[in-house]
Amino acid sequence: MVDIVLKLAGPEVSVTTANTVGDCVLFRVFSPTDALITVRDANTAVIGSMTQPAGFVEIMEKRKTDTVEANTTIKCTPVAYK
Repeated sequence: MVDIVLKLAGPEVSVTTANTVGDCVLFRVFSPTDALITVRDANTAVIGSMTQPAGFVEIMEKRKTDTVEANTTIKCTPVAYK
C-alpha cells in the first residue's frame, strides 16, 4: 500500500461562509462535527455539496476561483501532492 504524501501549500483556515481557501485547487477538509459542505463557482452557482461526518478528513478539488462554505465551522488547508 502506498501512502499519499501531501505538501502543505498554505495556512489552515476556519471556513463557514464562502472562502477560496487561498485560491487553492486541492485542499484538506477536517470537520469536527457533521457538516454540509458546498462548493460554488465564481458566479455563486452550486457545483456540488456533500455531508462530511464528524471527525473525518477529505481531500477535495476545486478551481482557484471556486468557493467553499459549510453549515458549521470546518478547517481547510491548501495542499499539493508531493
